Amino acid sequence: MMKPIMNVIMKLNEFCFIVLILSAISIMGCKEKIAGLDEAKVKSTEYTSVEVSPVVVSNDPIPIYSIGKVGIEEEVKLSFKIGGIISEISGEVGMSIRKGTVLARLRTNEIDAQVIKAQRALQKAQRDLERTQKMYNEGAATLENIQDLTTLVEVSKADVEIAQFNQSYSNIVSPVNGRILKKNAEANELIGPGQPVFFISSRQSSSLLKASISDKDIAKINYGDKTKIFFDAYPNEEFEGKILRFSESADPRTGTFELDIDLNDKGKRLRNGYIGRVEIYPKQITPYFKIPINALVEGVDDGVIIFTPDDNIARRHVVSPQYIGKDYFTVSRKEGYDFSQVITTGAPFLLDGDKIKIAEAISQ
Repeated sequence: MMKPIMNVIMKLNEFCFIVLILSAISIMGCKEKIAGLDEAKVKSTEYTSVEVSPVVVSNDPIPIYSIGKVGIEEEVKLSFKIGGIISEISGEVGMSIRKGTVLARLRTNEIDAQVIKAQRALQKAQRDLERTQKMYNEGAATLENIQDLTTLVEVSKADVEIAQFNQSYSNIVSPVNGRILKKNAEANELIGPGQPVFFISSRQSSSLLKASISDKDIAKINYGDKTKIFFDAYPNEEFEGKILRFSESADPRTGTFELDIDLNDKGKRLRNGYIGRVEIYPKQITPYFKIPINALVEGVDDGVIIFTPDDNIARRHVVSPQYIGKDYFTVSRKEGYDFSQVITTGAPFLLDGDKIKIAEAISQ
């Protein structure tokens, strides 16, 4: 009786062992399949499972990035016509001033003396000419004497005008309503002629952002193109602007082209010298392909590699990106490309001509 029972138990044990082994194999197979899915490739002897994304044709502006510095559209440099010692200076940096305000004066002892000297020389030349004229009428002087003294009177008049003109420019007077940006001197300092004492911005002038771009990018922009500017001083603000003008020749020191951007300050005080990050949006006339960034497989010497589906076959392409962004890159339509979809998931595992199967959830 015990022997048949033992045989049954042994057969049950063998059956359970077989079931356990088959379960383990099944679990291992599932893990391998899941791992294969995580690698975005379900490989069989016949095809590779892939996902595709549409290629968009667009003519939205492609941004050009640069760095710029705030400047002033109208900046006036004020200086003395003559040199001398500054007797009085009243303007301060940041001060708002009105047109006609006297900002600084020179000690005029020297120039006043020069005016008096020129006036006295003119008076003497005129007396000499009158006396010689009488002598000429009496035959005691020659025509040459009259001509020489006439010339001397004219030269003396010019000397008086020069001295008086310089005297009138012994003061610095603001020619505009505006604000003092910079001050380069103080009272009792000796200043040279033409040396700037004040830099003034006009209230009517607008703020500019001066930036520079490469020769590759200068060909893409036009007057009036829109821009966005961001300043660290206003981290949560976005300022708008437009291209006002740009240089026709490159800076010989940097090889870049200078831009002036008309800046909308939005009522904020943008101080001279603020540094801004610039995004320029040129008018895009030629359409281009907008391709998802995860379709990019790798770079090669003449571009980057992507794959497109051709029925159930993967086709390899080498394309030249115009612009590479965070989520997409662009390719010109001029280069003869013609595709509506690209392979994204699974693309790194493909070779040209491989058979593919597009995942049903993506292809719908």
